[in-house]
Amino acid sequence: MAKNGFKLIDAEMHVMEPVDLWARYIDPEFKARAPRRLDERRWDIRTIVEGEVMAQIPGGDWPALSDAEETALAERYGEEIARNFDPETQVRAMDKEGLDLAILFPTSAMYVTAFTRMDTRFAAAVCRAYNDWLHDYIEAADPKRMFGAAAVSPHEVESAVAEARRAPTQLGMKAIFLRPNIYNDRPWHDRYYDPLWVACQELNVPVGFHETTGSRMKAAGADRFQNLGIAHIATHSMEQMLACMDVIMGGVMERFPRLRFGFLEGQCGWLPFWLGRMDEHYEWREPYGEMTHLSMPPSEYFRRQGFCAVECDEEFVSHVVDAFGDDNLVTTTDYPHGDSKYPKAMDRFLALPLSDRSKQKILWDNALRLYAL
Repeated sequence: MAKNGFKLIDAEMHVMEPVDLWARYIDPEFKARAPRRLDERRWDIRTIVEGEVMAQIPGGDWPALSDAEETALAERYGEEIARNFDPETQVRAMDKEGLDLAILFPTSAMYVTAFTRMDTRFAAAVCRAYNDWLHDYIEAADPKRMFGAAAVSPHEVESAVAEARRAPTQLGMKAIFLRPNIYNDRPWHDRYYDPLWVACQELNVPVGFHETTGSRMKAAGADRFQNLGIAHIATHSMEQMLACMDVIMGGVMERFPRLRFGFLEGQCGWLPFWLGRMDEHYEWREPYGEMTHLSMPPSEYFRRQGFCAVECDEEFVSHVVDAFGDDNLVTTTDYPHGDSKYPKAMDRFLALPLSDRSKQKILWDNALRLYAL
């Protein structure tokens, strides 16, 4: 299909997992510990993992969703809620937005490994269960239009590598999903993770970083605000900025020149400033021998391997295109989350002050490259 003459790829559409996903799909030995998405409210993303209620800041606002917000979301997603977000609702949502293709990211599964430290075997098991379910979900929906981003657990690199290889080769996944936060106090450029980057590069599978608010990981903003809505201002963008700095300045993109990274749902307005700041420090510190691990300015690595998601109503994108160009941007509906503009997200994107050529790149061309579709 074409919307206003454009073909559309949602670079980061979400699924809403069923309450009993892990009870049905997890390895039997972990069934008693299976995570569970709550359904106390009509629209509810809170998820219990190892006794912790995720999508809520400990000691902070309760409930995480106000009555007014819950009512508004229950109306907007009424059809989906009535059908329990089954595969058919995903197809209908794509049709409402005019989407040709979509990469499906998780909701609850973004929280199931969101502890700084965690039982590594359990963490690997919850990822395998989610990926098996997502494969079945896509098969029941439309595998020609939808592709999965597989969850992997960084708590143990060996199991992460195993799942990063299994998901694309056996389940047809087109990306792996990681949180930008730091696991086990270990940055992403630590050589410990090199086997994971090797696997992704060999399989031509990109890494999609995506933050959530209300996990049990250290996150910018959540360290000083207990109100989830306020902390959310910082967590998504700032954790993406730090992950971007991590894989560029730490030399991951230098060591793995064919590995692509997507920085999703953190807006794009920070990109020229942040890459410019990295370039400035590269120029400043290079004469002192601190940049010998990099062979070119940081922004050039991003041009070669990085992609950043534009929010559908992010008017500042015109300044980003003026300052940095339009070859490294993608966009998303963020369906079916509270801050999504569904079912008019793509209409709002098409109204942004961009040229038709830039819109075509952001809606289609760049996402094709990111996910090797």
